[in-house]
Amino acid sequence: MNETIATRLRLPSGLVALPDGRFALLEMDASRRCLKIFETSGAYREICRIGGSPSGIALDGDGCFWIAGGPENSLVRLSPQGRVLQVIEGSADGPFLHPSALAFGPDGLLYMTDSGIRLDDLLEGGHIHPDFFKAAYNGCVYQIDPAEGRVIRVLAAGLLLASGIAFDAGGLLYYSETLTGKIHRQVIGGRQELFVQSMTSPAINVLRGPSGLAFDRTGVLYCAMYGLGEILLVDGDGKRTGHIRTNGSRPGNIAFTIDGKHLLVSEQENDVVEKITAPRPGLPLHMPSIS
Repeated sequence: MNETIATRLRLPSGLVALPDGRFALLEMDASRRCLKIFETSGAYREICRIGGSPSGIALDGDGCFWIAGGPENSLVRLSPQGRVLQVIEGSADGPFLHPSALAFGPDGLLYMTDSGIRLDDLLEGGHIHPDFFKAAYNGCVYQIDPAEGRVIRVLAAGLLLASGIAFDAGGLLYYSETLTGKIHRQVIGGRQELFVQSMTSPAINVLRGPSGLAFDRTGVLYCAMYGLGEILLVDGDGKRTGHIRTNGSRPGNIAFTIDGKHLLVSEQENDVVEKITAPRPGLPLHMPSIS
């Protein structure tokens, strides 16, 4: 069994390691919709109630938090104390549908996946709609200028529930498409290519598939497989090389600790954060200064 370092959560979602060894975590449930900071001891402090359906988080070099899934499906920048500094509601093509995950690139720009469907259209009575696979998805990947607060361009569209996003050490962009099981990659602005097919068949009857992404320093991709209870490991050639079991069946987001020695997993079946010893050190994230 993996160690559990945070319990009694409500739909834990995005998480990110902080430079001082703590980690920040979002809770999506309507009763909370908050940002919390956890100590290594497990003690925590709630920073603020964000609203919306906060799902993705990134940290910039100024110590500010970027939150995907703020009020009205927005992208929000928060000060370290939780004060709203900036709100981005969409692109020139229209408002975001349901922002999912965030990653800063080596170019200092911010990259975001949008699941491609409003949460109200995905849920029925608080549960996944039985015909979720037949919904009209338009999952996207956005390139965003954080300083100017605007979408620069859409890098991918038409994805079936776009989810996790990450950069490898060489600066290639990766993102997961949950319902098809595909993990794509691209040179920024280049042609999208299939990196790996993570499932043998699409998620037609039960919501499952690739979600959060992270890289280690050897180039291995770690992918949380929501509904399947594991972290999939994929080498730089797109070959599946192994997996790490999670205690619960719904791992959603993953992040390495700041020292790279452990993997943190937000898991929604048991509403906890699991801590796993990493097979190899995690790749540091880009955290550019914005102001």
